[in-house]
Amino acid sequence: MAQRVATEYKKLVLELSTWQLQSFIEMFQNTEFETEVRVYDNGEKEIVLYDRGGEIPLSFKLVGDMYTFEGGYTIQDIKLANHMRQAVRRFKGTAVVHRMYPTYTMIYHYQEGKVMRIIEQKGDGQTLVFEYRDTVGDLQRLYESRGVEDQIAWLRVYIDQLLDFRNQRQAAHLPTEDVDRQLADLSHQLFMLEA
Repeated sequence: MAQRVATEYKKLVLELSTWQLQSFIEMFQNTEFETEVRVYDNGEKEIVLYDRGGEIPLSFKLVGDMYTFEGGYTIQDIKLANHMRQAVRRFKGTAVVHRMYPTYTMIYHYQEGKVMRIIEQKGDGQTLVFEYRDTVGDLQRLYESRGVEDQIAWLRVYIDQLLDFRNQRQAAHLPTEDVDRQLADLSHQLFMLEA
């Protein structure tokens, strides 16, 4: 099996609450990795991971009550890269990660901590290795869309019945205001469902 050369985070986005950021920091401090935490006057924090003598600064900006990191970097140490992968999964990060090997690169796309797609890149060619399919969600959306069609069909039948009832009342010279109000409400509902 080919030995990984490096792991490059082309883009990583993490949005953490105060306690999640503390948990993120502890995740790296409680291991064999050397880390440093810098706190700035404006409340922002920078977590520095040391990777084979080099620094990887992760600057978290304070936006409202959340700490946000957005950026990219390269990790040489495989153990540190695996630990970062676990952090992305645990803290539901969004990322594009290139795991580089001597003759090819595996490109991972993460969304909310889940691997959504894996692509193998060799030279100029790319091969899709994996793509997440939300089968249960797709079936649920299909069911719900079918539910709208059923509601539309039911509303049309009910409107037809009310129109017949209105015509009967009008022929008998009875007031139709209540029926007209119901028809207006149902027509509006039908318009919204069809949109």
